[in-house]
Amino acid sequence: MESETLKIKNWLKGQELENGFYKSHKAALISSSNPFGLFGSYKNGQTEYHYLNGKIDSVEHEGQKMRFN
Repeated sequence: MESETLKIKNWLKGQELENGFYKSHKAALISSSNPFGLFGSYKNGQTEYHYLNGKIDSVEHEGQKMRFN
């Protein structure tokens, strides 16, 4: 039987677009969580959402970046 972790890893592979960007916030958030990785990003139009260690790290819109620490 396939483990839940392996199922999620396979699902994430199908969700990845390129350069660490994913098709959804959900996929980006999961990809930045242990044990799947540390980083994940999602882009919607001109807005980029960057996740680090399972939390939103920053949002970048039209060249302006807001960090959440």
